[in-house]
Amino acid sequence: MTGAALQHLLDEELPDVPRHPAPEIPHITAEKRKTMQQPTPVPGPRGPVPTTPAGGTAPPVGKLLAWAEGHETKFVARKGEQARLLLRELRGLYAQAEELAQADAEEQRLEQQLAELRARKERLRPRRKSSAPGYDQAAVRAWARAAGHDVADRGSIPAWVVQAWREATGGAR
Repeated sequence: MTGAALQHLLDEELPDVPRHPAPEIPHITAEKRKTMQQPTPVPGPRGPVPTTPAGGTAPPVGKLLAWAEGHETKFVARKGEQARLLLRELRGLYAQAEELAQADAEEQRLEQQLAELRARKERLRPRRKSSAPGYDQAAVRAWARAAGHDVADRGSIPAWVVQAWREATGGAR
């Protein structure tokens, strides 16, 4: 039964009984309902919060946290707990940032060492003087044919033929 139906029924049965006027029920939109369902924030202190006491120096963080966590007011104690948790998280983030900075410095040092090592290897690596084989190819081919070996008129001479020529003739290396 709706409120209007109940009011109508009461008016018909007991018309002479004085009643308070029914309160007006406002229409609530979906947008208003959303804002009504959101939790309200915990109120903080009113006005500007002083950062230092009247004496001029702020207490150390540890002393301040101990004071807040042992405070009789739940609001202050809760803020102390929150501050301790945030400081722990902040210390962890700081440690990560420090470790990352150390890793970056180590990486740069190692890259520098690697570049120096590569340069040293390049200096030590033997250089090819030229693409010439270091012997007279026409003389080797003539000797190979005279010795009964089959060699092409062009291209590279097989290493075993060159080695045999050197052993037989004492050719230059």
